[in-house]
Amino acid sequence: MSHTVIETAGNGPLAGDGVPTAAPRIDPDQRGGLIPAGGIRDGVLYFQRCRWCHTATFRRLLCPVCGSTDMAEERSDGTGVIHHVTVVGRSAGRPRAMAIIDMREGFRIRARVSAVPLARACVGAQVRLGFGPQPQEIAFQLCD
Repeated sequence: MSHTVIETAGNGPLAGDGVPTAAPRIDPDQRGGLIPAGGIRDGVLYFQRCRWCHTATFRRLLCPVCGSTDMAEERSDGTGVIHHVTVVGRSAGRPRAMAIIDMREGFRIRARVSAVPLARACVGAQVRLGFGPQPQEIAFQLCD
């Protein structure tokens, strides 16, 4: 047996119930919706931290540990250590080093590492946020 509740003016939500009575207004300048936060803005790397379990992550809709959607955006200091690196050959242009980097704040990120020669980009090498050839490309440089 199923029951159906029909909301009428007599049993509908009241203005003070904490239930929105109108559709939320969408501000085109606000970030949100289905686009995860994080990335580079004004030369600074931003990541997310779960407000429930405090897990740091990068560009995720859900916390990978507890599944929460309540994520706060934080600023990274932009330093980390190479966890894994692969030299990627390209048909046009020079090969490049792509790495998984363990950031100081506790999240991992996949990005390009600028190193000459490429063999200097090795596991355990310290890196810092640099600038890629594209405006919003995330790239790292080896720390000397």
